[in-house]
Amino acid sequence: MEQQVYDVLAAQTVMPKQRYIRSEGALYALLLCGAVLVMGLGNRLRAALDLPPVLVQGVLYALLLGLGYWVITYRLTGYRYTLTNRALFVTRLTGRSEKLVVEIPIEAIAYAGPCDPGRLPKKPLRALADRKEPPTMVLYREGETPCALLINARGELKNRLTEPWKEGED
Repeated sequence: MEQQVYDVLAAQTVMPKQRYIRSEGALYALLLCGAVLVMGLGNRLRAALDLPPVLVQGVLYALLLGLGYWVITYRLTGYRYTLTNRALFVTRLTGRSEKLVVEIPIEAIAYAGPCDPGRLPKKPLRALADRKEPPTMVLYREGETPCALLINARGELKNRLTEPWKEGED
């Protein structure tokens, strides 16, 4: 069996700023405390408002799960961008787990540079850990379908990725 060899040209890992919740363990402890709080608050609301317990507990647990999902998505999820001589790989990093989000062959990339909202398709793929920083837009084709990827490329990765399209800007 033949294995493909890739030469890594540039790699970068982008993580959101760690503030109050610094790990998945801290998130789980917070959610456990939240569950205890939901039980107590739910009982008080049910007694004060004379509502069915299923409704009160259901709404409070849904809010708690929504908060947990938000924290995981925006506070604990980072990305690793790897540019090789054959492809651009984007990997989602959450705690100790890694999941390949997309692999874009170099020949499928039509443009890489500053984000231009006018050129974006309806639903671009977002692999952004820092939402305040202006993203780098990568336009590519999957078969005949035009697609877009927004990433937080910086430094060497950004220079190597956008280099072919800088020539026309002079």
